[in-house]
Amino acid sequence: MVIGSGQLAKKFSRVNIEDTIIFASGVSNSNCTDLEQFEREKRLMIDTLQNNKDKSFIYFSSCALSASDYKLNAYYQHKANMEEVVQKYSDSFYIFRIPQLFGDLKEHPTLVNFIYNSIVNDRKMELYSQAYRYVIDIEDVKILVQRYIEHGNKNIILDLANPWRYKVLDIVNILETLLHKKAIYEIVEKQDKYELNLALLQKFIEHNSIDVGFGKEYLYKKLQNRI
Repeated sequence: MVIGSGQLAKKFSRVNIEDTIIFASGVSNSNCTDLEQFEREKRLMIDTLQNNKDKSFIYFSSCALSASDYKLNAYYQHKANMEEVVQKYSDSFYIFRIPQLFGDLKEHPTLVNFIYNSIVNDRKMELYSQAYRYVIDIEDVKILVQRYIEHGNKNIILDLANPWRYKVLDIVNILETLLHKKAIYEIVEKQDKYELNLALLQKFIEHNSIDVGFGKEYLYKKLQNRI
């Protein structure tokens, strides 16, 4: 059973994971500050958990919570609150923390989509000089979640991300190369980054021989198949 209508929900809509609720609903814009939206997601989550106590529960959170020194905005604080709700109401849960997610290239506030559409539509961007982000393809999220449900442990919090951390300016350069078009942007001297320890995920991938192609060329190769 899948809760939600966004890209993650659609990706898992045809996935049959027995006796499991996949909660892929709620706020997806990391710049959101709307308390009403946060509260709406919380109420939906609690109702879903209380009405499905006999099922396992999957929640998608954010990798930013795994970095102890990263300043959490209202969105990330909300994600932390939702993780607490899951652990309070469920005896069988999986919390998967994901970084910058990308899939179909369309108008969407997520980073890769934002950069792609800014280049295509000649929109000027403001980019931080020292901003870095981890990424993952939505298809690989599906693969890793399915394999983890089959072979991993319950009641866990796990980061799902390509271990290569990209400078945001490098993501722009990758899309410029693939689109054969220059981006319009202004550089702001500012830092925005965190580091992840992905040893547990890498060990799981190696142990189960999962081929997701992680590494420096991951983003280029994945986007090459979508442009």
